[in-house]
Amino acid sequence: MGKRGDNYAVRMLLTTVTTAYLDKWLILSSLIPCSVGHLHLFPRILFLVFFLIACVSSAVEPLTSITRVRALSPEEAAQGRPVSIEGTITFCDPPRPSLLLHDGHEGIFVSLTDNPQERPQYSTGTRVRIDGVTQPGGFLPIIEGRHITVLGEGKLPEPLHIDSSELFSPALDCQWVQVPATITGLEKSDEFVLVAEIAGWTVKLIMPHEEHGMEQAKALMQRPVIVRGVLGSVFNGHRQLTARHFFVPSFNQIIPTENLQSEEEPQLRAINELLRSDATSRSRVRVRGIVTHDGSDGFYLRSDDGSMLVRTSGADEYAPGTVVEAEGFATVAPFRPIFRATQITTLNHTAPPAPQPLDLSREEIVRQQAEFVTVDADFLTRRDGPAGDVVLQCRTDKWFFEAVLADHATLPPDLAANDKVRLTGICELTTTHPLPFASAVDGFRLHLQKENGISILQRAPWWTLRRLFWALGFIAGLALMAIVWAALLRRRVTEQTKTIATQIERAVIKDERQRIARELHDTIEQELAGLSVQLRNARQRLLNMPEQAGTAIELAERMLRHCREEARTSIRDLRSVALEQRGLPGALEETLAPLVEGSGARLSFEARGRARSLAGPVEIHILRIAQQAVANAVQHAAPKEIRVHLEYLADAVTLEVRDDGRGFDPAAPAPRGHFGILGIRERANKIHATLTVDSAPGAGTTIRAVVPIAAVEMAWNGHPNGTVL
Repeated sequence: MGKRGDNYAVRMLLTTVTTAYLDKWLILSSLIPCSVGHLHLFPRILFLVFFLIACVSSAVEPLTSITRVRALSPEEAAQGRPVSIEGTITFCDPPRPSLLLHDGHEGIFVSLTDNPQERPQYSTGTRVRIDGVTQPGGFLPIIEGRHITVLGEGKLPEPLHIDSSELFSPALDCQWVQVPATITGLEKSDEFVLVAEIAGWTVKLIMPHEEHGMEQAKALMQRPVIVRGVLGSVFNGHRQLTARHFFVPSFNQIIPTENLQSEEEPQLRAINELLRSDATSRSRVRVRGIVTHDGSDGFYLRSDDGSMLVRTSGADEYAPGTVVEAEGFATVAPFRPIFRATQITTLNHTAPPAPQPLDLSREEIVRQQAEFVTVDADFLTRRDGPAGDVVLQCRTDKWFFEAVLADHATLPPDLAANDKVRLTGICELTTTHPLPFASAVDGFRLHLQKENGISILQRAPWWTLRRLFWALGFIAGLALMAIVWAALLRRRVTEQTKTIATQIERAVIKDERQRIARELHDTIEQELAGLSVQLRNARQRLLNMPEQAGTAIELAERMLRHCREEARTSIRDLRSVALEQRGLPGALEETLAPLVEGSGARLSFEARGRARSLAGPVEIHILRIAQQAVANAVQHAAPKEIRVHLEYLADAVTLEVRDDGRGFDPAAPAPRGHFGILGIRERANKIHATLTVDSAPGAGTTIRAVVPIAAVEMAWNGHPNGTVL
C-alpha cells in the first residue's frame, strides 16, 4: 500500500491494541488487588501508549474525495497516498479489471488489483467504498483499488449537459455527461463498440456485452439519440489529450430523440440523385441495387447509374450478387455520398456482378469512386498496414497505387516483385488537395475482394533490378581486375619491350657488322686482292718488260678507283638513315639525286603500287643496284635523262633504270677495270632477282631487276642470319 498507507494501518492497529489493553487493565485492577508498587507503573504505561498514538497520528490521513485525488500532481500521486472514497459506480464490465466511480461531484478511473474471485457482486449504480492508493495514471491521477466494500444500491448522478465546444475539454475526463449524437455503426471486435457522430466528430461508444445487444444496436442505426455515459480520454506519452470516447453502461443510456416511423413512405432514389440541391441530410430515402463487395462496416451497392458505399450495423453480411433495397440517409463523403442504412431488405440473389475495367483517363477516373473494377498492374512490393492488414504497392501506366488485401484473404505464395497481376476490387479515389473536388483526384486505392482479388498474369523477367545491379557489380569487379591486370601486363610488356629492343638492337648491330663484313669481303677486299695481283704483275713487268708495265699500272689505277667508290658507297650507306625513315621509294629518291648533280643529266623517279616493307638486306640490295646503275650511266654514258621506275606488284618488286646515253653491247666483255654491271649481277643473284640489261651502242641502256617476293621471304626466313646475302 505504500509508506503512507502502512502508517495509516499501523496507527489503526495501535489504537485498537491500546484500547483493548486499557480495557483489560481496568478490568484486572478492579478484580485483583494491586500493591502500591504495581500501581505506580500505570501512569508510565498510559503515557507511553498516548505517545505512540500521537506519533502514528502524525501520518497523512487517507483521501476521501475524488476532487482531492484529481488535484494531485503526477509526482504526488506516484507516492501511493492512501484513499478511502465512497461513490457510485458509473461504468463496469466484469471482464475488465477496472471501473469508473463518481462521488457526486467528480468521477475517476479505478484499477482493481485484488483477486477477482474475492470481489463482491456489484454493477452500474451500486454504491461502494474503495480503499486503495493513488497512482499517476496516463492523463489524470487514478485510484489503485485494493478493497471494495459494497454499501448498497445507489443512484447515478445527474449528467452534465455538454455541447460540441466542451466535448474535448480535458477537465471533463471521467465525468458523467450527456450529449446529442447519431449512431452510425457498429465495430466488429472483442469489445462491443458503437460508432457515433457527435458534432461532426466520429466517437466510439464502449459498452458491456448485453443479451440482444446486436438487435438493439441495429434499431438505433442512423438515428439521432441522447447519449449518457462517462467521457473517456485518449492520450499520448506527454499526458496530452488526443481523442475522446465514451463508456456507456447500457442501452438504457442511449435515448432516441425522434420516432423512427415516418408519416410518408421514403422515396426510391437513384444513386446519382442523392444529396442534390433539392434534398436534405435528414431526408429518408430508399436505394436499390446489387451488392458488389462486402466490407467490415457495410457493403458496396451498384445500380444502373453508379455505385456507392452503404454503411450498416455490421451485424449482417450480404454476399456479392445479392439484390437489396436499403432505407436510410445519404451522408456527405469525398467524391461521392455514402448511404447510412437503417433497414436492409433482400430482394433476390443473382450471380456476382462482373468488374468493370478501370478507366485511368483523367476524365473518367473521377466517376469510378466506389465502383467494382479490375486493373492490370505491376506488383512492386508489400507492406503491413497500421491495422495489421496487408497492403500491396503497385504501378499501372503512370499511376502508383495501393491495393488492400481483404480480411482472411491470402496472397499467391509465389508472388514476386515485378510480376504482372490482375487486381479486382473497389476503387477508392484519393487526393492530396485540402478540398476533394473532382478535378483534384491524384490517386486511388483498391480494396480487393476476398476471392480472386489478385491473380498472376505474367511472371517477372529473370533480369530484375536487383539481379541487374549484382551483374553490373560483378562486371565492374571483373573490369577492375582487368584494368589492374592490364596495368601489370603493360608494365611487364614495357619491361619485355625494353629487353627485346635491346636484344634487337644488338642483333641489328651484329647483322649490320656481318653485312659490312660481307660487303668489304665481296667488294673492297676482293678488289684489293686483285689490285695486289696487278701491282705484283706490274713490278715483274717493270723488271722484265718495261714497255708493258704501263698497261698493268693503268689497270691497277682503275681497280683502285673502283675500290675507292665502293668504300665511299659503304660509308654513305652507314651514314644514311633514309631507308629506315622513308622506306625504299623515299630512299631511292633521296640517294639518287646527288649522283647526277653536275653531270648535266635530268633524273626522274616514279613509284607505283602499294609500297610495303621488305626484308632489310633485300631493300639495301635494290637500293645499291639502283645506285650502281645510275652511277654507271653518269660516268660512262653521258645521258641527258635518266628515268628510275619502282613498281610493287602482288608477287614481285620491279626496279627499272633507263637512260638515253651512248649505250654499249651487253654481250661484249666488260673493259678491264669496269665492274659496275658485274656488281649489279652479283647483288641481283643474292636476292634471287631476275636481271635484264637491254642496251646497244647509241641507243641508251635499260637495266631491269624483278625481285620475287615469295622466294626472297622464304630464303630470308630460312636463313635468319642473312647468309643468303
